[in-house]
Formats: sequence, C-alpha cells, structure tokens
Amino acid sequence: MAGVTAVARRFASGGVVLCYHNVVTDASAPDALGLHMPLATFARQMRWLARRYHVVPLVQFVSRLSNGQSARGLAAVTFDDGYDGVFENAWPVLRNLGIPATVFIIGNAPEREQRFWWDEPEVLRVYSPARRQEWLTTLRGDSAAIGSSLATVDRPLARRPAPAERRHAPWQKITAAARAGLHLGAHSASHRALTVLDDVELHNEIVQSREAIISRTGVTPELFAYPYGLWDKRVRDAVRAAGYRGAFTLEYGPHSSGTDLWALPRMSIPARIGDAAFQAWTAGLNPRRGQDA
Repeated sequence: MAGVTAVARRFASGGVVLCYHNVVTDASAPDALGLHMPLATFARQMRWLARRYHVVPLVQFVSRLSNGQSARGLAAVTFDDGYDGVFENAWPVLRNLGIPATVFIIGNAPEREQRFWWDEPEVLRVYSPARRQEWLTTLRGDSAAIGSSLATVDRPLARRPAPAERRHAPWQKITAAARAGLHLGAHSASHRALTVLDDVELHNEIVQSREAIISRTGVTPELFAYPYGLWDKRVRDAVRAAGYRGAFTLEYGPHSSGTDLWALPRMSIPARIGDAAFQAWTAGLNPRRGQDA
C-alpha cells in the first residue's frame, strides 16, 4: 500500500486541503460522528504530512489557485468550529512542526459554555441520516430548535457543559493563538444550514461572523467555510459578494487553476482513521465525502 500511495501522490494533479474538527487528550468519551481525534493520532499524521508535502498557509494555497499556479505537492490544514482542543492540543503540535493552519470560527460560539448540539448525548442517542436531514432542513441546523425537538414535558433536554477541550475556545485563547501565527477564517455566525435561510438571514450569518472575529481578535478573516459543508449557488454568490477571497466545502475533489474559489473542496478526516488509510486518502485514493460539522 505504501508504494501505491507514493505513486498516487506523485501523479496527483492538485494539492490537498485537510479538514479536522477537534483534537483531544481524553478520547474515551463517545464520539459517534468521528469529530474528536486523539492527540497522538493527530501528531503522527502531522509529522507524516510535513515529511511528504509542502504545507502552506491556506490563504497562500488559495492565492496559487487564483493566480493559475499548480497546487501539486501542496497541503493545507484546517479546522472547523473552533473547539478548545484545537488551541490547547493541536496548535502546540503544529507550532513545533512549523505547520501553518487555519481555524474557521463560529462568530457567536465563544460566548457559550454548552456543547455544540451535535455533541449532545441526547442527539447522538437518536442520530440517523434521516434525522440529520430533518435537523438540517426543517430545523435549519439551529441548535435551539433541534434541542426543543428532542425535549419533552417529562424530559427536557439537559444542556450539560462539556469538558473544556470539547467546547468552543474563548476569545482570549483564540486571540492569543492568532497573534502567535494561527490563521482564522469565518464559519458563519451561528452554524445554521445556510441553504435554507432567507436572504437577510444568510447575509447576517456570512457578515456577522466576520465582524465578530474582527471585533474580538483584530483579525480580518479572508476565507469562509460552509457550515455542515452545505452550499448552493445562492449561498456561494452571497459569500463572494461579501468580499471573501474563497470558501470551502466538505466535498472531495482536485484543486487546479480552474477550481471555483468559492466552492473549494476539502478532505474531512475522521477521528479514528488508521495511518494507512490517512496516507491513502491524502494521495487521493478512495476518500469519503465529508458530511460533518
């Protein structure tokens, strides 16, 4: 497999953008959606990536595509949602290896102490693809609406605080990491499904997330990541009109000078992936389509 992976990587037509969610020291808690990668696994993947790819800042990756240059041999590392574990656990690994990375921040999430709705035990207990579709369409990916749908008179949804590394990082920690070199992008204001919002709500999600990041960190995010990886032409055009230089999906595909800069693919890396599979995926062999947060 190693030889096949090396050949595939050599002849791949474009670079690879990896998408993670969280990195944790305590991997014993349930993780049905595969979002919380053990620290040892992440560190091992980053060492391998640094040896075999030229890992560049995400904005540089986008600039190369924008200028019609090849992305062959390049990699970029991203994180969605802004979990505290990224700043506490992943960032030191990246900094020690000299690997640049971008974290896509949800604008209003650093003010909360609860779990993200998709990490709630009650949600995971009843999770299915059909339920997920309902949550992201009828309930628009809205945390409060999804929580209310699962609560009953006899059993209200208990929004229990999560361990610190599984909550969103506070602004102070985000700002400190940004000043130390970690890049920030926008991931909407409240992580609702943008494709089912009206035009005013869509505009607010796209713009208010950037404004919150600017206000709290002094950083102006240039790139956007679609919540749940969901987008369509209307959403894509709204993100472009808002002035972002590019936007990322959770779909897999090659990067080339002809790639739509506001529908750029990423490879979503599940938390429990084995080393051989990870190396094959980065080379473009049998990746799955991402559909996480």
